[in-house]
Amino acid sequence: MNILLINPPNVPFSQRELLIEPIDMLTLATYLQEFNNHVRFLDMDCQKMNEDDLKIYLKEQFMPDIVIISYDYHIPIHTQEALENITDICKTIKEYKIKTIMIGKTVTYNPKIIETIGFDIGIIGETEQTLQEILKQEVNNTKELRNIKGIVWKEKNEIVITPPNEEKYMLDKLPIPNRDMVNLTNYIDIRSILTSRGCNNQCDFCPTYSYWGKWRGRSALQVVKEIEALIQKYDTKKIIFLDDNATVNKERMQEIAKLLLQKKINIRLGCLSSINTYDKETFELMYNAGFRWVHFGIESGSQEVLKQNHKNFNIEESKKIIKEVKQMGYRVRCSFIFDLPTTTKKDMKKTTEFILEVQPDEIRGHFLTLRLGTKIYESLSKKEKLPTQYIHSDKPLLENQEYHNTELLQDIDILIKKLEKEGYRIIRNTQEWQDLEKLRNKDGKIRFLSFCPSKYGIDWEK
Repeated sequence: MNILLINPPNVPFSQRELLIEPIDMLTLATYLQEFNNHVRFLDMDCQKMNEDDLKIYLKEQFMPDIVIISYDYHIPIHTQEALENITDICKTIKEYKIKTIMIGKTVTYNPKIIETIGFDIGIIGETEQTLQEILKQEVNNTKELRNIKGIVWKEKNEIVITPPNEEKYMLDKLPIPNRDMVNLTNYIDIRSILTSRGCNNQCDFCPTYSYWGKWRGRSALQVVKEIEALIQKYDTKKIIFLDDNATVNKERMQEIAKLLLQKKINIRLGCLSSINTYDKETFELMYNAGFRWVHFGIESGSQEVLKQNHKNFNIEESKKIIKEVKQMGYRVRCSFIFDLPTTTKKDMKKTTEFILEVQPDEIRGHFLTLRLGTKIYESLSKKEKLPTQYIHSDKPLLENQEYHNTELLQDIDILIKKLEKEGYRIIRNTQEWQDLEKLRNKDGKIRFLSFCPSKYGIDWEK
């Protein structure tokens, strides 16, 4: 079977200076190759393609039997407006009588979006096993979709949704992604890997736990095999673990580090972590094995705001951990959501004090992203109509009646001025990442507060 996987264009197109290869879709594409399918992957965002460009591609390069479109699958980069592009893509594909399948969190939590987007089948939840069942139906030319768990489709004018598929795929069965499906020179010089799914935290603003479930990871041996393959085949120097939380299982992470040391693998690594999975021994071992960067989602300097959003760690303990990790030699990024619900002026002051005290090397400043599948979205959507996804914004979306947005923005400006005195650069536009040397302060360091997607790999070489 001929299968085309599409990463749709973003609105606006994502900046190439920040783009990493879409490893979630490349993994799925490689998985489908394992079953003797003829598979291609098209990154319309990276190549800045629209539906007219897609028509040319279909006519001149590859005519598939099935097209799979991703939106907010593992790595969330697409804005709400990108759904209009997906609608146009589905219309274009229908002209060729090709079936479309949509995957990701949006179709999972709002399956009735099939009505407006116009795809043929949507997969609710994890993709691999459900997708195989759908493809079997296509191969055998049968129409028994009601026997497949976790899908949505239209039958005549009725939207049919089957019960969810609760079974989770064994991650060690996934192949090493075939990155030859894309031109890696179109992306930044850092390769990405996914070594786990899910999270043991259940923060109100994040859909990871509800979508993927409890944390589960690939074995240390399989992870190191992929790292070795990346070095041997692509001369890779830096790799980022794009897992939502790579350090949940300290024994696995220690084993990864020990294997890297035993094999004398020279590589620089970064990962996303959480404060409540921190273990000093593990992080020291990781550093010895080549880890140089870690991201902690702090989100607020107020213990009360963290508690109200089920962000479970002690704020004072987190200060000690960040300082300790910096002393080990890590470059530390922390993210903050300035407008989490219930945030007050007093809470914002605590966040400002936290940032100035611990001084992360990199600060990612967010305004609340309203994502389907989160407790915040479910709560707020009962009170007012909300967009299906709101991401990477430069201003708050909702008004806090007790702490108005104008006052919040004024307090953020105060934080900015204080950070600039400490040698931080303020990044508001992704184009500012084009020349890193311009971002260095008088001490030769790149320290920043970014209000837009940030560049990976800065000063990992040390």
